[in-house]
Amino acid sequence: MNYFAPNVASPLATDIPGLTGGLVFVGVNGHNRHQYDYDKNNIAPRIGFAYTPRTSTVVHGGVAVVYGPSTQQAAGTVGPYGWRVQTNWVNTLDNITPYQCPTTGTCLGGNLDNPFPQGFTTPPAAAQGLYTGAGSLLEGVLQKDPTPYVFQWGLDIQEQLPFNMTADVAYAGNRGRQMIQSGEGGMDLDQLPAQYLSMGSALNAQVSNPFYGDSHVTGTLSAPTISKEQLLVKYPQWLQMWPLRAPGGDSAYDGLQLTLNKRLASGVQIQGSYVWAKVFDNNTTHQDTFNPMEDYAISSIDIHQRFVVSYIYQLPLGRGRPLGGNMPKWEDTVIGGWQINGITTLQGGQPLKVSGSNTLSTFNFQYLLANTNFQNPSYSGAVKNRLTKYFNTADFSQPAAFTLGVGPAYNNHLRSPGLDSTDFSLFKEFHIVERLQAQFRAEAFNVFNHPQFSSPNTTVTSSSFGQITGQANSPRQVQFGLKLLF
Repeated sequence: MNYFAPNVASPLATDIPGLTGGLVFVGVNGHNRHQYDYDKNNIAPRIGFAYTPRTSTVVHGGVAVVYGPSTQQAAGTVGPYGWRVQTNWVNTLDNITPYQCPTTGTCLGGNLDNPFPQGFTTPPAAAQGLYTGAGSLLEGVLQKDPTPYVFQWGLDIQEQLPFNMTADVAYAGNRGRQMIQSGEGGMDLDQLPAQYLSMGSALNAQVSNPFYGDSHVTGTLSAPTISKEQLLVKYPQWLQMWPLRAPGGDSAYDGLQLTLNKRLASGVQIQGSYVWAKVFDNNTTHQDTFNPMEDYAISSIDIHQRFVVSYIYQLPLGRGRPLGGNMPKWEDTVIGGWQINGITTLQGGQPLKVSGSNTLSTFNFQYLLANTNFQNPSYSGAVKNRLTKYFNTADFSQPAAFTLGVGPAYNNHLRSPGLDSTDFSLFKEFHIVERLQAQFRAEAFNVFNHPQFSSPNTTVTSSSFGQITGQANSPRQVQFGLKLLF
């Protein structure tokens, strides 16, 4: 196993003084045999209470600290280097001119008919030590990887009502800490620090390569020249540096939850719930790797309001029911024993991210947000009447060259179309003999055929920016079935 050590002195410091960072293999060359620092303070207290001020009312409450999966479980994480490597094909240095292999040193370039003239890279195990992966992409876990945890609390009041009904009013909240804010490829520790963007096109200038001639360095970094930008990143000995897990994410949830439940009695059952809530987090990928909290905003999974009601109604007509309980069997076969069922869901849309064209991807920025004037861009009215312009696109623009976007990661006032859906079924029971019944089912999904339109295009430079061109749900579907009960 191995881990990325950001502050260890790199042996390539002879090429660039002060250079740090390297892949450390546990139990090798005197290194500790543990892949992660111990996280010993994962105490998870919980406390709750129940109080009955009167026979029809119950109050519940509680607080807890809950921990997520730990990296320190038995499996660990090996990472790609030492036992798995990749052979990179270098096709260009400047995204324009085909790469020419140097006359000396290693070369991972080549033509399309022979892209790897020197063969594939052999897994080195731990032999290369801190030189591992020099000149290519490096992936590794971070030794300091605390266990993610959540503070949870809640209070609810439940009331017994007449007609076999109960009502519940609850508040639930939580705060996530040290959440996994990025997986493999979501953050790049070799991103160009944003303060250097002001240098503009000078970042692309070819300069003398201090790694040239070093046999430990391969690929683009073995050429006589490299871009100035490459020497300004924190770990210039690699093209990219991906942490396999990146802790440090924050999240917050607060919600009001209302529930009304009528137990099945007299052939009627109803259960309805309404949630009014908000979720915030700092996203799982970042416009600027080194400023992840700049992306703290309304969460991509936030649904501000959601209402769901399910219902069953056994029609009172038929043998054994309040009306027509003694009707002839042939008559019961036609009009008796019917049951109506349904589930209706109404919910708002999810926040949208408005992005620009990522002109900074060559500097390892993961994406680029659009600029905004911070006005409310949403339009009112039926979605079907604004498919060609779902929101005010004039509120957004592409950032200028060598600048980051100033918009939020997700826009609380700009949301995808909501959901309005009802699934409906009709059952009919037939009493064939005493111990054998047949049930006929007619079921319709999205019975009212309400379209749920897909999210609009949110790339500011796209020709279809702000347009909705698809449907997110299916049209009405009807199916029939026959079920035997014995």
